[in-house]
Amino acid sequence: MRFARLVVAALLFGASAVVSADEGAACSAASELECINSTACKLEQTTPHGPYVCRASRGRCEASFRQAGDDDIRKLCEATAGCEFKPGSCFCPPNVVCVCGGGPPAQCVERSKIAGGH
Repeated sequence: MRFARLVVAALLFGASAVVSADEGAACSAASELECINSTACKLEQTTPHGPYVCRASRGRCEASFRQAGDDDIRKLCEATAGCEFKPGSCFCPPNVVCVCGGGPPAQCVERSKIAGGH
């Protein structure tokens, strides 16, 4: 019986890893606009003024957060306890003409990660 539980646990763990890999693949294929309007994906800048990468959302603060939209994204982010909104800096969505562009998009992060400089 114990062996059967271990096998079931291993299968469940393997299935969740596959789902995560599928989400990551879907995000990496998304356009910047699709990415910032998704709760499953986040647009991230790899280096200051560097290229953007669309990746799967991580953690509870990113899980239901959209980086763009008609709603008050700050309010939606901070509605989750322990999450803090980090505004974008000179970020310009691909469907908008901006004077400033090339900076990081808005993020919803855990408060402790901001205090630590991450």
